[in-house]
Amino acid sequence: MKRNLLFVLALSGFLGFAQTGADCNYSVSSDRTSNGENITTGGSFDYSAATDFDVAPGKIFTAKKLTFNVLKGTSPVSYVDVNILKETQGMPGDVIQTFTNLVPVAQELSYTSTVEDSDVYKISLDFPASFDLPKGKYYIQLKAALADGTSVFWEINKETTRKLGRFDFTKFDSDPWFGGFSYYDHVFELIGNCNDTGEEQPAGSSFTTGNPGNAHEGGVHMIWTSLADDFVVPDGQKLTFTKFKISTLQLGNIKYATINIRRSENDLPGEILHTFENVGPTTENFFGYHPVAGFPLDVVAADVEFDWSQPVELLPGRYFIEIIAAPFPFTDYQRWEVTPNSGADLDSVISFDGGETWESNPGFNYVFEISGFTNSILGVSDVNKNPVSVFPNPVSDILNVNTEKSIHRVIIYNPAGQAVKTITELQDHKVDMSGLAKGVYFVNAIMENGGSKTFKVIKK
Repeated sequence: MKRNLLFVLALSGFLGFAQTGADCNYSVSSDRTSNGENITTGGSFDYSAATDFDVAPGKIFTAKKLTFNVLKGTSPVSYVDVNILKETQGMPGDVIQTFTNLVPVAQELSYTSTVEDSDVYKISLDFPASFDLPKGKYYIQLKAALADGTSVFWEINKETTRKLGRFDFTKFDSDPWFGGFSYYDHVFELIGNCNDTGEEQPAGSSFTTGNPGNAHEGGVHMIWTSLADDFVVPDGQKLTFTKFKISTLQLGNIKYATINIRRSENDLPGEILHTFENVGPTTENFFGYHPVAGFPLDVVAADVEFDWSQPVELLPGRYFIEIIAAPFPFTDYQRWEVTPNSGADLDSVISFDGGETWESNPGFNYVFEISGFTNSILGVSDVNKNPVSVFPNPVSDILNVNTEKSIHRVIIYNPAGQAVKTITELQDHKVDMSGLAKGVYFVNAIMENGGSKTFKVIKK
């Protein structure tokens, strides 16, 4: 039996975040293409679909209402089932909120459709109880039933609109989730309030680095391989690394990947300094279909962006970023795009044995962008006016920070740039280093007024 998941195939919308005071919403606006995806329930078969949204760091979102557009006949929607799911490995995961048999509080004609006997309606729901969502990616799953038992379709948008979310998923009865590689987005608005958590957010000068490229001329195979390219943190700067974006050529897509930040050793990837296992992309943007030499089908160009659960702090120097994409059914072609444009001095590399040995891709760099914030590790003018010093150095247990200013925080880094200890409450300007192994450390003292200074300290 043919399972009619799509009424008419259509593609991506725009996912946004708007906030006025404490009121905020997550929404995808309609581009009025009269397309939809089957979410009919209550009959012989059970269809549903899911679309994603992201709660920003430093926020807690309290959801209260939901609106969404459907393509249907004249029969009204009798009830809607809503699930809120947490993202797991790039897909809808565990259900964290369930609302069944919700009766719409309003059903308004949005526009007259070009499809015979169907028009697009805006359906409004009030949740019986509000619920809180901290930072992270979530999915809204919908099922709906019409009074006359006919089919109802959740409106979707077209591929030419840039989007800020993942590709959406569908479900038939109790089958596993299907999708994540069709380039469309569902039309909805999730309404509520946003409150600050008080969590400190990265600050400093905006910073990006990487290798640009937009010709989509080819790429290196990602499945069952480790791919890496280098980047440089400038001298005198500490990088707070928050986002990583790559350009891909694919049929299918990257559901999730393991990403490593490695030390540069002999101009090749060395020791792993930070690792993020099985992380799903936060956003995925479609840039059309392109022919690839030697491959019978046009493939999709898509930018894939990952956000870290916690920012990574890196001291000046050269690093490699490595990505190991998880294989997934229906992924016939998956490449990290390359460019012959000059990059950060070194060629891109590939490993077939999990990073034990590396081979160069002579003359080619992967297309990627690293984003974050930089802060000086040499101090600022206010610090210079109010000298800061540390003693004793070398130190056995207690390091004293000598300054007239109040200290907001002290972060201790090892030579690889990893933060090994963070102290937010100093007693008498004393830093306890007794639990650290012998060796060299960098102690970054951050003042209440925003100034900072970093010291090289030897632990004996």
